[in-house]
Amino acid sequence: MNPHCVYKKQSKAMHALWNFLTSPTGAFLMAVSAILIGYYQFYISRPILKYTSETTKISPVSGSDDFKIHINGIDYPKVYKTELTLTNTGEDALSGSDVSSIGHDPIRIPIPPRVKVLYYGISNEETSEDVAAQIIPTDEALVISFNYLNPDNQITVHMYSEDDYDNYEIKGSAINVNQITQAWSPQQIRHFIIHIALGIVLFYTLFIYLYVRRHKPLPRI
Repeated sequence: MNPHCVYKKQSKAMHALWNFLTSPTGAFLMAVSAILIGYYQFYISRPILKYTSETTKISPVSGSDDFKIHINGIDYPKVYKTELTLTNTGEDALSGSDVSSIGHDPIRIPIPPRVKVLYYGISNEETSEDVAAQIIPTDEALVISFNYLNPDNQITVHMYSEDDYDNYEIKGSAINVNQITQAWSPQQIRHFIIHIALGIVLFYTLFIYLYVRRHKPLPRI
């Protein structure tokens, strides 16, 4: 192939690209890209609190009297164990002093009136080593107090109850933390990323198609 022809095609391609980038459509797409990147950086560069909750039933094998569940001096035929984990998934640490105080909107596990918690406590094995956490019981909730939560630090609370209830949440707010949301499963995250990626690709493709169609040379007669 003639080098001059190759250079000419490359020059036309670069000229077409430059025209697209300097067009209103190109400027609009670049502005949208800058907004999306800026929003993501702003969102991730702060504490982001998420929680997971899992409840399992603990009971002896049917027909067996060898296994007993003994809590605070009382034997129970069965109990429900709930494990709640609070994690800082952001890029900034959260100090315990920045959390809303008791009586306002502290970080807490609301307990429904019909549910009686037999036992609760911080799991030292599953809580990050550098986190000092404790539970402060109130009339309607278990308040989670801590020194600080670095990025990826977590606090795990274990609760035991006779009531078959598995809709526990962690609520509360702090400086730069408006709410605490439930963490998605890996499958939910994967589906979300796929749908977002497809949406972005279709969005950009549509605008590029409209630009090319509008600037396509008319056929010679």
